[in-house]
Amino acid sequence: MVMKKCLFLLVCVVVMGTPSYAQRLIPGQKGMEITGSLPVINGERDHFGIGISFTRYLKSENYTFLAAEYEQQDIAYRSYRVPMKDAFLQVGYMHPVLSDGGKNLFVCAGISALGGYEELDRGRTFLPDGARLLDRSGFVYGGAVHLSMELFLTDSLLLLIKAQGRLCFGSDVNLFRPALSAGFRINL
Repeated sequence: MVMKKCLFLLVCVVVMGTPSYAQRLIPGQKGMEITGSLPVINGERDHFGIGISFTRYLKSENYTFLAAEYEQQDIAYRSYRVPMKDAFLQVGYMHPVLSDGGKNLFVCAGISALGGYEELDRGRTFLPDGARLLDRSGFVYGGAVHLSMELFLTDSLLLLIKAQGRLCFGSDVNLFRPALSAGFRINL
């Protein structure tokens, strides 16, 4: 009787001490992430971005995402700063390229298609010094490449560090726009 209790206790300790990955990366599992970003464009100041994304895991730890992002930055012109605001909607696919043996840390690469709107100087044509702004506000479209490092803090909470390079056609300002971001994802 004592032997059965000791064996049961030993089994319980071993089971509780063994990590469980039962709730990670299940096909069909959904997640929501919130990120803050810094656009990395030369000559621009006071820049920041925020984003929200919804993910859905597929087979083999791949996932698709739908993301909405807002970025704001100021472009220097003499002593004046021209405000530029972007709102993007992206749909994309991510694939893991590296992971540790315990599936706690992933490095993923992916692509996305994007569309959005870019507003320059609140839609005004002339700057305060009388100069005419040749760049226009308007719709932008294109694609992006993504690289992310995803660290499981718990079975459902991930820390994300991301880099992306966007190609924004239809923009008069910058065709290529790199950005760095960090945030959290909660898998449901």
